[in-house]
Amino acid sequence: MPAPPRNLSALLHELGVGSVVWYAIAVGLPFLLWGARRVDLTHERRRRTVLVVLGVLVALMIVTAATEFAVAYRGAPRKPTFVQYLPTALRETMLPWLAAAGIVVAVEARRRSIRAALERERLRAEVAEQRLIALTGQLQPHFLFNTLQGISTLIHRDAEAADEMLAKLSDLLRDVLRYRHSALVPIEDELRFIRTYLEIAHLRFADRLTFDIDVMPGVADAAVPLFILQPLVENALSHGIGGRARGGHVRVRAWRADDRLSMEVSDDGAGMPNGAPVHEGIGLSNTRERLRATFGEDQRLVLDGRAGGGSVARIEIPYRRHAAPAVAGAGAGP
Repeated sequence: MPAPPRNLSALLHELGVGSVVWYAIAVGLPFLLWGARRVDLTHERRRRTVLVVLGVLVALMIVTAATEFAVAYRGAPRKPTFVQYLPTALRETMLPWLAAAGIVVAVEARRRSIRAALERERLRAEVAEQRLIALTGQLQPHFLFNTLQGISTLIHRDAEAADEMLAKLSDLLRDVLRYRHSALVPIEDELRFIRTYLEIAHLRFADRLTFDIDVMPGVADAAVPLFILQPLVENALSHGIGGRARGGHVRVRAWRADDRLSMEVSDDGAGMPNGAPVHEGIGLSNTRERLRATFGEDQRLVLDGRAGGGSVARIEIPYRRHAAPAVAGAGAGP
């Protein structure tokens, strides 16, 4: 067995530190990493790519061997030919270059894996957003039909009120259409839509309807699904106070508790039948689906009766600040 190295210099020499091959690898490694990023690994070109990579490695080994030959035998009176020296040099350079190639493959594989994961996540987010936009698109015609039906009823008994309702409907649709390509909106915009919607309903119900909107300070930038409160308000109007001769009051609230955002729509109408199952129409079913698509299981929609009469619908979701993307049509004239 060989004797142990006498000093650090001898140890480094035995490990190959300072030899030409390690300098060659230090110089060539950045270029190998650069080239690995441009390698096409599609099925059609995989065989060709493997052959090219093997050719590059063999070429690097030969160039390294030639450099070692020139350095080792420089000025020597007697030396073998390069062809005689080549087999020995290849044996010495093969393992280091294969190790360097393995490092490059591992680094590039990890980079591509991370990039693929990010791309899958981006596509998943895009698909989820488009699904939410589609769900919102299903809701808007339903809301529009109900509102136009109210205008049709009103126009025969109060043309001026019907005209005002049409104007408010136009304003509401203009605002909502600005976000037609967005799944989430700031809650301050959502509440502005709901206020306009309730003003339209007030023209329909006249003095039979009163409402108020109570928002906790500091939550205006919270992100919520577009028009998420409209079905709850519509439910309160239709099933809560719509059938009562004396009408009633609708209250909309929003508040934050730690990292949770709560939104509530309540009315003082007839309330919910004791023990009877709650029938959910298109609006409420759509709302549950949109909440599930946006927040997964980290959300809650509860419909319940109030102790003093009436019903309450409450949504609880994670508090997230709205990212304020570019809104299609923002700043455009009517």
